[in-house]
Amino acid sequence: MALSVVKEDNRFQVEWQGYSTDCLPDTPSNRKAVAVFLRLLLDEGGKPVFTFQELSVLFDSDNPRVRGDQASSQHMEDFRECGCDFLAFLKRKRKVDSEVVKAVSQELLHDPLAGIGELQQRVNAGMRRDDLSEANIKAALDQVSCQQVRGAIQRQIAGGEAHYQEEYLLEEKMKSTEATAIGQKAGIDIPESEGMSISDPTSIRKLVTPDIKVTSIKNPLRWVVFCMVLYYEGVRLSALGRWLRVHKTTILRWILGLALALWPIVYRWIVDSVKARVVYIDEKWLKIRGKWYYWFVVLDAETGLPILASLLASRSKWACRWMGKLMQPILQDNALQR
Repeated sequence: MALSVVKEDNRFQVEWQGYSTDCLPDTPSNRKAVAVFLRLLLDEGGKPVFTFQELSVLFDSDNPRVRGDQASSQHMEDFRECGCDFLAFLKRKRKVDSEVVKAVSQELLHDPLAGIGELQQRVNAGMRRDDLSEANIKAALDQVSCQQVRGAIQRQIAGGEAHYQEEYLLEEKMKSTEATAIGQKAGIDIPESEGMSISDPTSIRKLVTPDIKVTSIKNPLRWVVFCMVLYYEGVRLSALGRWLRVHKTTILRWILGLALALWPIVYRWIVDSVKARVVYIDEKWLKIRGKWYYWFVVLDAETGLPILASLLASRSKWACRWMGKLMQPILQDNALQR
């Protein structure tokens, strides 16, 4: 059944086989509503009277980049997702609006080669949302100017900040050389995937002691340090896991274990070396298991070093007062040193 759209003075009506709608203002909302309504009409056999191809006349002229039948099909799907409620359907806000495109663009300029999943996490966190999917991010990327991204890459290359091939070369080298072969040449044993402890205080302290002989550090711990360095340089946990023939979560456990063991020593160095006459306090929101938290960090104004961090459930005045209370021992220690 052929449909035609008649437009006059910013109004439109749909005509077919002696029938027509009344004249309506020619707005996107009205066209969407008419398309859904016409699709809901059924014949005696219970089949839709109009196909999506026939309804495409409502949208072909609106967006030449999107086929009309695809647009009408998408509107019908959106209508069902809104519980077949017209008011909810017409008030529905597009997920990929100008604000989302702007957020994706900002993240892309910061890291032009960031993956879709990484962009999804960053944009959701930055906008305090959790509903943007990878498909939404891909749709937003279609609206980001390549000229902007090209300029960001050129600036990074000119400033010596772009080293995108290093991760690839490291991972390719890992594929061609077994970790066990390197370990045999260096006299270092591959750490066991289970039960390997790196919390020995003596060994940990040796790692941060100047001029200590490498041979005095336990062999498995050397591998963990090596993994941490490679991970810092951008090598993926999965690549490290394949190289050492352990699961990537095992690699992550080793790296986190070493970081947690080193942090008290490093933190003590930081606190002892700063005066904390003036400090800066800021917070960053984090989503953990579906709940928002606030990561407060205190920086020494003179050195820029972090001297205190705390994860709190809110950023109220009581949270700020709690941070001040946590600062008191540090300020007292520095006062005694002076």
